[in-house]
Formats: sequence, structure tokens, C-alpha cells
Amino acid sequence: MSISGAFANALSGLAAAAKRSDIISGNVANAMTEGYARQEVQLSAAVLEGRGAGVRIERVTRATDPRATADRRAAQAESAARGVTAKAQSRMSAVYGESGQAGALPQLAATLETALRRLADTPESEPLQAAALQAAKGLARGVAQASAEFDRIRMDADAAIAREVETVNDALSEIERLNAEIKGVRAIGGSTAALEQQRQVQVDKIASIVPVRTVARDGDALALYTANGAVLLDGRARRLEFTPTGMITPDMTLSSGALSGLSIDGRAIAAGREDESGPLDGGSLGAHFYVRDVLGPEAHAQIDALAADLIARFEDSSADPTITLGAAGLFTDAGGPLDPSDLVGLAGRIAVNAQADPDNGGELWRLRDGLYASAPGDAAEDDVLRALVSRMTELRTPDAASLVFADVGFSDLAARAAAVRAAEAGAADEAQALSAGRHEMFAEAEAAVVGVDTDEEMAALMLVEQAYAANARVLEVTDSLIKMLMEI
Repeated sequence: MSISGAFANALSGLAAAAKRSDIISGNVANAMTEGYARQEVQLSAAVLEGRGAGVRIERVTRATDPRATADRRAAQAESAARGVTAKAQSRMSAVYGESGQAGALPQLAATLETALRRLADTPESEPLQAAALQAAKGLARGVAQASAEFDRIRMDADAAIAREVETVNDALSEIERLNAEIKGVRAIGGSTAALEQQRQVQVDKIASIVPVRTVARDGDALALYTANGAVLLDGRARRLEFTPTGMITPDMTLSSGALSGLSIDGRAIAAGREDESGPLDGGSLGAHFYVRDVLGPEAHAQIDALAADLIARFEDSSADPTITLGAAGLFTDAGGPLDPSDLVGLAGRIAVNAQADPDNGGELWRLRDGLYASAPGDAAEDDVLRALVSRMTELRTPDAASLVFADVGFSDLAARAAAVRAAEAGAADEAQALSAGRHEMFAEAEAAVVGVDTDEEMAALMLVEQAYAANARVLEVTDSLIKMLMEI
């Protein structure tokens, strides 16, 4: 070997060691970076005219395990979907509260029942009349607030859909750009590891929102499909389209056209199906549609059924003989009687009859003497009050939308409805915990294969240090040989 050959070999060895140290330091720096895949330098022996010519840096590669990554992404999407549903169910359960909890619907119902019983025992007491009125207004207000909260839950879901559609579109555009850049760099023999890492970050952004699978294309490009077969990117990025709605009321639904659906490049697709069979279902995006279009309306129907039951109990003349046909009882639909054909949004309209409310021109004594009585009656008369208590505790079969399938009094109906919501929230929490555990398990399995082990990286760095020192020593020796020749 010539001195110049030794010099060239040592220089290539130094360059290889420097490159490896650069990559190793990057790995160590990103050891805690979520989604980072370990990078490695691929080396080969350089050959020039049939003779060894040092070492050649072939390329920098990323550690990959397509199966592990696919499993992790599937679990990631499922966990995100279950998280959205669990949060919504928890909020819906909190709307009802728990029996015995101050401000909870079951407690508000029990408070009214107790107030009416106490007033029936002492019908002449104006403080007890006022307490009964306040209890009735508190219950009506609680029911209306529940309806308003369900509106907010649906509006929050609608806003989340808009944000996630924008996130997916931005990520798809970035992946399309990175595909082109990777193809160009690869064509000139450059390293694409860093670009591939950036691309994986964008794919992972989508994976929580929509479950995806990737397919390799020429030039190391990636095509993206959803788990249910919709094309998101194959050469060209598709565009998701959605129009957010600012204010949502109980009567606004997707089927009525009042709410926006989802489309891909102008083609409408189903989203938010309970069985997650829609083209983009299975991640947080589909779950938000499910909350807005299924869970939300179901919750509204349930609270509307409770409101209808409450209004109907008190507008019968058998409870108050002053109530005539077509007149409203103690609880009203925005001042009017119950209309069984117009129950949508009823909970948001429920109010106490102004006839008994001094704040609205009424009189407290009408709770005792009848809502439409023209003058006060006997102060000790308790027939109407005891009839009101009887109607509140009467066993009735509520509408199926209440999700309570038993003959119950109103206080029991409110308590059972709250229990239904609590049970559904508990089941959603369990499903979310299970899916989160699966996601963590698959993420750890993927990290064990493609992630950074700092101990291994530091051991490799020590070998690089030794190689660098050895090649530097070769340079030092060749330099001394050249100097000896120059001195002759």
C-alpha cells in the first residue's frame, strides 16, 4: 500500500467515524422524543480499480418495523376514539349528577317533592309556599341547564371536527411535499432518513384522528389509506371538507341538513357510525361525529322525555281542578301546555307557570288554591297540594327515550336516568382505559425495536471513539513518513 493510499484510507475512516458520531449524538438527543426512530449509518468497503480504498458511507437509514408501527397506529386511533367518547359520556353524566349531590337533578326533584309535602302539611305558610315555588323553579332551571350543556357538548364536538379536518389536510399536504423531496434526494444518492422521520411525524398526526395504513410506492414515497379503505394520499393528497356550525340547537341534525357532514374531494361520506364502519371512522374524528350526531341527540331525547313527564304530571285537572282543557299546569312548555308532537328541545323551554310566580305577576297562594283560582281560598285547604304530591309520586311509564323502562315516580325517574348516564360513563371509561393500555403496550413494543437505547448508543460511541483515534494515529504515522521522505 502506498503512503498516499494509507493517508486516503485514514481520512475515509475519520469521515465515517465523524458521521457515526453525528448520528449517534442525534439518537441520544432524541431518546425521549415521542415517535423518533433510531438512525444508523450504513458503511461498506470502498473499492477503486479492484483495490481497497478505505470505507464508504452508503447511507443513513432509520430503524423500522412496519408491523409494530401498524399495530401501534391502530391502537393509537382506537385509544383516541375511546377517549373522545369517554369524555363526552363523563360530561353527560355530570349533567345529571348523583343522588344526594347538591344541584344534581335527582336531588332537585327530591327537593321539590319534599317542599310540596311540607307545604301540604302547613298550606297557610307563605315561607313554605315560597320554598315550594323556588324548588319548582330550581328543578325547571336544572332541566334547562342540562339541555344547554348537551348543546355545548355537541358544539364542542363540531368544533373539534373542524380542527381535526384542518390537521389532516395540513398533514396530507406536508406528506405529499415530503414524498417529492425524498424522491428527489434519493435520486441523487443523498440521505433521506431525516425527511422520512419528518414524514412519520405527519403520518402519526393523522393516525390518532383517522386510522391509517401505509403502502410503499416508487422512490420511497408513501401512499395512505384509511383502515376502512378510503384513499387519503396516493401520489396526490385528497382533501377532507367540512363546514363547522357555530350554534347548535336540539332540533339541528345531520339528516335535516342543518349540520355539515364530511366529504373527500367533494364526495360525501358517512362518518360517526356506531359500528365504526364509515370510511374515516375508528379514530377521534369519527368519535366526534358520533358524539355530535348520535350521543348528543340521544341525551337530548332523554332529558326531553324527563321534561315531558314532569309537565304532564301537573297539567291534569285531577291534580288542580282550576286547570281547564288546553291550559298549562305547574310546569309549562315556554308558558304553554305540553304538545306531545313537539318534544324536541322541550327541556330547554320548560318553565314554572307564571300564575304562581310573583316575579312574573302571579300569586304564591295559587300553589295552594289552584293555578287559575281568581281569589285566595281557605288558608288551611290542602287538597290541591296533596294532589300535586300524589301526581309527582304517581307511578307512570315514561317515554322510551328516557332509557328508564319501569313505572316510576318523578324523583325515581330522575334518579334512574342519572344512574343510566353514570353506567354508560363508567363503561366508556373502562373501554378507554383498556384501549389506552393497548396503545401503551404496542407503543412500548415498537420502541423496543425502533427506539433509542442510550446504553447501546453510548457503547457504540465508545467504539467510534476508538476507531477515530486509530485512524488519527494512521494519519500521524503517514505524516511522519512523508516528513522523513522530505528530509532526504
